[in-house]
Amino acid sequence: MSQYFSRIFELLFLPPGIFIFLLLLSLVFIHEPALLKRVLWLQLILMLTLSIPVTGHFLFKYLETIPPLTEQQIKDNKADVIVVLAGGIIAYQQEYAGADINYFTLIRLRYGAWLQKKTGLPIIVTGGVEQGGITEAELMARVLHNEYGITEDKIFIEKQSHNTYENALYSSQIMDQEKFQHFYLVTSAFHQSRAILSFTPYKQTIIPAPMGYYHNTMDYLWGDFMPSSNAMRGNFLALHEIVGHYWYLLRNRYGNISGTKV
Repeated sequence: MSQYFSRIFELLFLPPGIFIFLLLLSLVFIHEPALLKRVLWLQLILMLTLSIPVTGHFLFKYLETIPPLTEQQIKDNKADVIVVLAGGIIAYQQEYAGADINYFTLIRLRYGAWLQKKTGLPIIVTGGVEQGGITEAELMARVLHNEYGITEDKIFIEKQSHNTYENALYSSQIMDQEKFQHFYLVTSAFHQSRAILSFTPYKQTIIPAPMGYYHNTMDYLWGDFMPSSNAMRGNFLALHEIVGHYWYLLRNRYGNISGTKV
């Protein structure tokens, strides 16, 4: 699956594109008024379902099944290195006059830096998406050094990867070269299961280090059933991750299907 096919899939089958796609199909192909009315009602229900917070509550509950590391687990684990997965890059930030890491990369990196302070371990930053002549991983290394005070000799930069599958492939090569056998895998909690799927084929031992949880307990107040743009964005994120998770399951089961940018 190429990244273009992946993008087309998102536009057609994930919100908000699915709403436009279904409405267009209805207007073009359904000419009987009673049937059109029923189909439009179904689309309205789908739109409401995918734009309310309570839907995201259940979607992220399904994804975020791995608990965070405890202080005792950090003390007891015998990790050699910390691997932090990039989550995106911004092409241009006016205040910095250049590219910058995005929100997901930043919060993953912050947790990775916190874990490094706790353990003293080296860090592999992995992400090769490039904007303005610099990659995610290079920006991540810059932030670790300049803002968190981690010395450059503690940072390994992997700047070839463009998706989670390649994060695992190229990071594992670095770990092979450096003789690292056990590693903390730092990524968003909703992304942790798919990241584990990507790293499982390689020989290093994975210690999941999820962070940035979306799923919380819910009081089921009236606002949890009211549509909002934030909820729709969160539901898109969860659905995108669920699709990616099952795609990676298929890849692991049936061989090296070409990677998609998910």
